[in-house]
Amino acid sequence: MSKGELDPKTIQVANYPSRKLILVKLKSGAMAAAALQKSVKMSQKVFESHLKQLKDEGLVEAEQDAVQLTTKGREILNYVEKLDQENIDWT
Repeated sequence: MSKGELDPKTIQVANYPSRKLILVKLKSGAMAAAALQKSVKMSQKVFESHLKQLKDEGLVEAEQDAVQLTTKGREILNYVEKLDQENIDWT
């Protein structure tokens, strides 16, 4: 991923704790939306709000009740996790 693709807004969306949790849960593969919501322990309203923000940034896609990371989502999550490991304050 080139520096030009690392949009600060996208990183901020991905790095928000609740949304990052959703992305991490999807690392191992697609999940049914209901199962994903239950695994992250969020109300349906809160979960749907976070999921919409992730979709709007192109980090996840939902098809027939299954949610999965996009290539962009996987790359951004890897970047955000690397920042966490290095304790980098990117803001």
